[in-house]
Formats: sequence, C-alpha cells, structure tokens
Amino acid sequence: MGDYKISFCTVCMNRLHHLKQTLPINLINNENYFDLEFIVLDYNSSDGLESYIKESMGSYLQSGRLVYYKTLSPKYFNRSHSRNLVFNLSNGNIICNIDADNFTGVNFAKYINDQFKTRNDIFLTTIGNSNSADVLGRICMKKKDFLEIKGYDERMTDYGFEDYDLVNRLEINGLKKVFINSNAEYLRAIKHGNEERLSNEFVTNNIKSLLLSYLTPSSTCFIFIFNNHKYKKFILIDTITFEPLTEIQKAEPSYNLAFFQDQWAEGEWGGDDNELIINQKGHPIKKLNFNKKKNCFESFTNNLLEDYYPISNKFLIQEAIFQTGLITNRILMDKNKLEKRDNVNLNGFGKDTVYRNFENKIHLVP
Repeated sequence: MGDYKISFCTVCMNRLHHLKQTLPINLINNENYFDLEFIVLDYNSSDGLESYIKESMGSYLQSGRLVYYKTLSPKYFNRSHSRNLVFNLSNGNIICNIDADNFTGVNFAKYINDQFKTRNDIFLTTIGNSNSADVLGRICMKKKDFLEIKGYDERMTDYGFEDYDLVNRLEINGLKKVFINSNAEYLRAIKHGNEERLSNEFVTNNIKSLLLSYLTPSSTCFIFIFNNHKYKKFILIDTITFEPLTEIQKAEPSYNLAFFQDQWAEGEWGGDDNELIINQKGHPIKKLNFNKKKNCFESFTNNLLEDYYPISNKFLIQEAIFQTGLITNRILMDKNKLEKRDNVNLNGFGKDTVYRNFENKIHLVP
C-alpha cells in the first residue's frame, strides 16, 4: 500500500502574526513527505494575510505544496463553519487541522501516515492528552469519515468544545481514538490569552452591555445586550451547591458552572439608557428601569424586585463571554452525546464562496 495523501488545513482570521512564525517552519519540517498539501483558508482577514502569502510563499504556491483560499463572506470568526469549509476544500485522503498558532514538529506528516497504515479504523487527536492544552484543535482523520459525520456542528458558534464534539461523534461512528503523544514537538504552539482567542468573535465585537442580577448563593442571572438589538439571557448556576441538576449536568460532574435547566433565552431589546424593554417571543415583555441612586436597572417579576447591575470591568466581561461560549457549546455537545448522534448539519456544512490562489474565478463550495 502506498502513502496516504495528506492535507494540513489551517484557518486564519487576523492571525498573520502567528502564521508568519508557524507556516514557514511547518513547510520545512514536513518537506520529506511527498504527497502533502498545506491549505490556508483566509477567513476574510484584514491584517495583510493575502499580501504575505502572495509575496512570501510564491514558490510553494507554484509547486502546489501550498494552496491559498480566501472568503469575503464572514464578518466574525466561526470555528465550526471555517473548519468545515477548509476541510471541504482539501484533496487529501487524510485531513488534519493545524491551527494558525500550531507547530507540527519535524516529520509530523510521516507520523500520521505511519499511524493510519498501521490501523485503518482510527483518528488522531490531542484531546485526552494532559500535555496538549494549547493544541486541542489538532485532529487528523480520513476525509470520508469526516464527511460521513457531516463535519463540525455548525450550531456551535461560540468558542470551545466543537472539537470535543467532533471526537465524540467519530467514536459514536465506530472509529478508535488514538492520542497524538509520541513526540512533544508535535504538541507545540504559540502561547496567547483568551483576549486574542475571542478578538474576532461576534459577541466580543458587538456587546453593548452586560447586566448581572444576584439570585441565590448558587445562581446569578446574566443578560448580554448586543448592538444589533438582540440579547441573550440565562441563569448561571454553581453545580456543586445548586439543586436539582439536569441529566446533562449530572453526566458532567467535572464542570462547576452551567446554565439553569441547560437553557438560555434570546430575543430583541429596545429602549435607552434609562429603560430597557426585553422582548422574548411567546413571553410577556419585561421592562427594566434604571435607578440612578442604586446605579442599576430594576424590574418587577411576580411582584418581586430584581436588580440588574451593569458590569464595566473589561476582564469580567471577557471572562463572562469566554465561559458563556464554553457552556453554550458544551450543552449542544452533551445533547449530541446523550442522543448518540454521529452526524449533524443535515442541511449541509462548510458552504461558502471562495477565491483560489488570488484568482478572479470564484469557486462555489456546495
């Protein structure tokens, strides 16, 4: 049996400062593996990524070792959609996600090929390896298996757990998980914080205000108010002390934070700085009036006064965005797992229009 054709797939949205460090080294470190392509998907970056690829990667583009695609559609970063798109564009029998801040290590492509030639019914992942915190998105699988489970779940639009969910569904589909752990060089990445992780997200760029209402020692109500007059509301609970827990929460005892009843509400808001009108379809309109003396919004619910305090601390807002995204995606992941769902995205996945290698010709990805 010959060697597998492998595709290293990288999505990049305003991470040129990372890609400049990783891509040239990754190309050199895998130059001995013949049947390998690097695909870079420019997810509508505005930091000069296109110019860098054109000016610095010409020889790799001409040889076909590197293929550059660009989409002009996204305003904000979406991990699930972007990875589905770049995997759909790949030509390899085996596809591997390489985040823009990841180093592959020397001869990683050969390592992948050797693993799949040893056993046919596997996929490679870092999830479950205690030394892999910065490379959790690294996953290698046969493209046919990826297509069979219909990719990453595109309902997951926030940060976190989309890769865990993919791993779960590959296992549900009968594949064996193999850890990438034979060489520490395969698990190296550029360190950075959550501020950079979230910098291109919709929530980060559209949040107008965050309101908190203390309910009990184990629960707090959060309302995210967005610039587009949408809102998201939920009750955050401490699963150690809160009762009763849902079946999903009981199944995930290692997570201390969750949403009450694993639910959140979304709708539209109106008003101004003195009065907020919260409108959720199918529910009574909720009015919040600002009390200048208390520096908070007040609302009466079932004849009980609720105080909603605006949060101005940037770190607290960032942490709230981060944790909210994790919990939202985790709920979707756990539902998939409990229902033993191996495939998602029944209406298609990774759909977009892209340009290949700076051409005017547009390639429509179905």
